[in-house]
Amino acid sequence: MSASQPAPDKPTASVWLDFERPLPTVRGIFFDVDLAVRSKIHRGMRLQWILHGPTGERRLRQTQHVLDRLQSEEVVIEEGVGGEWVKRFVEGPNAGTRFVAQLAAKGDEATRVDLKAYVGPRGFAQGLGKLSPVGLEKSMARLLGEFKRALEGYEPGRARGEVLAVIEEWGDISKAMSALDASRRSAAVSTLVETAWSIAALDEEVDPAERDAMRAVVAALWNASLDAETEERMVRTAAETVAKEGVVARCNVLGGRLKLLGFSELGVSLAVLVAEVSHGLDASELEALQHLASAAGIEGTVLLEIIRRTDHSLSGSERLSRMSKFV
Repeated sequence: MSASQPAPDKPTASVWLDFERPLPTVRGIFFDVDLAVRSKIHRGMRLQWILHGPTGERRLRQTQHVLDRLQSEEVVIEEGVGGEWVKRFVEGPNAGTRFVAQLAAKGDEATRVDLKAYVGPRGFAQGLGKLSPVGLEKSMARLLGEFKRALEGYEPGRARGEVLAVIEEWGDISKAMSALDASRRSAAVSTLVETAWSIAALDEEVDPAERDAMRAVVAALWNASLDAETEERMVRTAAETVAKEGVVARCNVLGGRLKLLGFSELGVSLAVLVAEVSHGLDASELEALQHLASAAGIEGTVLLEIIRRTDHSLSGSERLSRMSKFV
């Protein structure tokens, strides 16, 4: 650890920590960015997905409070050419800074993480001003400690955030469904599930977190479960139909069906939830949701409010007032 001002290719500060877990597990948690977004594993810090940056990379907005000051910046978390974990600060007071973590196995059941900071031209600041190399080292050591604590109970591929808390805010949908006649109830459930799977399958692949969220939704709303064969058939059908009809046409059809059934807001909310849980909304998902909402008779301002509330609740923030009734 050096306190001297480094050349651009030398780290300003360096720390390491041993994790009593195998290398694949430790790599998994470092690169599971959505865990940091939804579960807020870094104390005092909030990460939110934002749209693609000018060069196409997925960016995050990072905000943190230091006493009464709020610091906001944009970062990218990615894999380096040698497999390193890299966090780049691209906009804000620390633009130009990179955190680079080398992960190396120590036998079969332990991993050493060596984290280095390459500070940008303006130094590295956290709310109250620039950190000294010693202060930066302490901040980096805390970061590694937060990753280590987050490993407790960590399960890759799980839906991040408080999915059930979001569903809770929708009111008693199960009761509302039971009040429908059998034919309308079947049509409503089919359309709602099909809508959610279609948004999840926009990129022709439904990831484990989206599947996990759908299982939670089906269990919570309809006291049912999806067997593996049924789930796979639904996913395949949704992906094939979107590919055949096109995203816009498919969203228009589903939105129209939701409106006809009287479940516009619930359908759009369900689609937002499933899209949000794995990596936050990207540009293509947001555009698809806008078409879906428009066809369902949901105004753009209402869609943005649904997205805001969903993100707020998934992040474990203080509960907001309930959404309007869906039925």
